[in-house]
Amino acid sequence: MSAESLTSIHANNIDQIIRHKLSKNGNHSIYNGKTSTIGIVGLPVVNYHLDFWHSDSEMIAASKSTEEMKAAQYRQAALMLSSAVIKTYFALNTAKRLVSVQTEIVDLIEDELSLQDAAFQAGLQPASPSITQRANLLDAQNALALLQMRSEILRFSLMELLGKQPRGTLPEWSSEATVPHRFRIPQRIGLNLIAQRPDIQAALWNIRRSAHLEKVAHAAFYPNINLHALTGFNSIGLSKLLVPGGFTYAFGPAINLPLFEGGALVGRLHESEAAYDMAVHQYNKAVFAAIRQIADTLATLQYTRVQLDNRASSLALRTSQKRIAESGFRTGITSKLPYLKAAIHMDREKMAYMEESLNWLNGITDAATALGGGFGKWSL
Repeated sequence: MSAESLTSIHANNIDQIIRHKLSKNGNHSIYNGKTSTIGIVGLPVVNYHLDFWHSDSEMIAASKSTEEMKAAQYRQAALMLSSAVIKTYFALNTAKRLVSVQTEIVDLIEDELSLQDAAFQAGLQPASPSITQRANLLDAQNALALLQMRSEILRFSLMELLGKQPRGTLPEWSSEATVPHRFRIPQRIGLNLIAQRPDIQAALWNIRRSAHLEKVAHAAFYPNINLHALTGFNSIGLSKLLVPGGFTYAFGPAINLPLFEGGALVGRLHESEAAYDMAVHQYNKAVFAAIRQIADTLATLQYTRVQLDNRASSLALRTSQKRIAESGFRTGITSKLPYLKAAIHMDREKMAYMEESLNWLNGITDAATALGGGFGKWSL
């Protein structure tokens, strides 16, 4: 029997010894009205289900589609988790670098305040510059505290995403790591590329699953045919149980005609048809959402690249200003205050560049996620 015609075999071995009082109206006259021992030994029951209408085959295909759908959903969850880990890791290391630069700014403002206090004590300037500088110092210290808190929160978030203890260790971020200047994307983004996304694959497998279940609902209207067989020993009285006369068997077809379902089959058919239509709708919705997400992330990526380039140019100018002011201070042409102010401006511009670099890295991560994370599958 092939897999197409035989879909299931069930065997039940029954070994029983029953003490039973038989009725006076029973079929065995010599035992009527007596209490006897009934023995049943080795009575296997085998059911062969003939899958003429491929209902079982469709159920198996539906189960396989469900398995593939769940696997795609798992890949989608893993992709989103990976994206969250990457973005949190970038944010944490950026926060650490921001703390370092902000600490340097606090030190520079303290040096500037010391010079202004000395100038005030010497009668070279009024007290107002010192008061203003103290307020600036408090602002810088508050900003440092917020960055430290941000760093700690991001650290706990990353540990949670990685499933580690809050006080666990993390790999160190190299201060020499460079931000990629460009991010290659496919020259053409079509449905073949979008189909690499796990959520699109899950939606497609859901359509296939619903199609198979709809065929099962159609097949339920046809007769269900089984082959039923049993064999073993059955007798009244244990002394005659294992003799040839106690041997019993049965064989024959069992046909189930769905004649009196009362509309249940029609209802299940309509339900499966509606489920299929909903699966198609969810697939179309997922495709449109994917297209919109890809368009948004690529537009954002382009904008953040422009912003990062502008910040890089501004940082280069601030660095030149600081170098000139430092040269003037070292040669005695100017005082130290212009140099400190230039250093503070450069550090603040450096922090702005770090924040814009983080936006660029997040944009790259979002774009890769929107494209399904399939770097090795893109046709460039």
